[in-house]
Amino acid sequence: MNTEITSFNSTFFEYLCGFIWFDQDKLEALMKRYPIGATEQGESIFWHINAENKITNGHIITMDSETGKVYDDSWYYQDGRPTCMFGEHLLGAFPSQTVALVTDELTAAVMSCFPTPYIWLAIEKDNVTSSDLLPLKGRSVVVFPNKGECNKWEECLRQIPNLNVHVSDVMENSQGDCHNIAQMVLSQQPLRPTEEEAALMRMVDANPNIALLVKALNLEVVGVSSIDEDAMKPISKSEVKTEPPPQIEDDEAMKSFLMAQEKRWNGRNPECHKCSRSHEGINGTYCDELHQYVEYGKGDCGR
Repeated sequence: MNTEITSFNSTFFEYLCGFIWFDQDKLEALMKRYPIGATEQGESIFWHINAENKITNGHIITMDSETGKVYDDSWYYQDGRPTCMFGEHLLGAFPSQTVALVTDELTAAVMSCFPTPYIWLAIEKDNVTSSDLLPLKGRSVVVFPNKGECNKWEECLRQIPNLNVHVSDVMENSQGDCHNIAQMVLSQQPLRPTEEEAALMRMVDANPNIALLVKALNLEVVGVSSIDEDAMKPISKSEVKTEPPPQIEDDEAMKSFLMAQEKRWNGRNPECHKCSRSHEGINGTYCDELHQYVEYGKGDCGR
């Protein structure tokens, strides 16, 4: 199997790119913390690196790049070397920092991108022993079990002496279908807009009335096409049709649009929106005479 030791061309990084939070700087910093590779099929390989900076093995994760759902997993490069925790190579660089321990590499990698006071490590074992946690001896450790596994971890850690460990119940108290802390945090992150959504945002930014029209008519952007250069050329007055606009009195959707627009005008003069020297902006009535937004009860231009 051909693999790349480090690669952004995997379903894991494709999934993260779907969130606004994960910009290029955060993704590059993530790769420096935990070298993450990829197979030819785009599966992610989370390398386990020990204190001597040697790879002990790699966990191959098959996941959906849109939902983050993990479908399958396997192991690579197990040749008899003793395995280690994912992220164990970071312990020497941060000797006094509290360790956050989770049960899978994907969770550790994701959580490391958010501002917390922890080094995030993962241990992929159902039955943890004292030898597995030996590298954490003398350190403060906070375990973040998956939902429903808090009691299992507490029972397991009672059998391991001389370890300063706190088991967090944050997932036991969480609402919704999130299984681990990474899913819970990501569920609160805004998604990066699609090409269609971005196009709509640009149109709304250019003309806020479009947002009201989209809402009133329940419109949806279904595609984005390139703009014809001829369509961008200025139109002469002779080309402008002077036909009267169609009657819209019986159009309920347009009525609701006009009513919503009417509510947003907040100039001192109730007729401001009919004045040729004003227009509706994002924050209300913008007076071209005063060159500022006109708030209710303020800024009378005298017209």
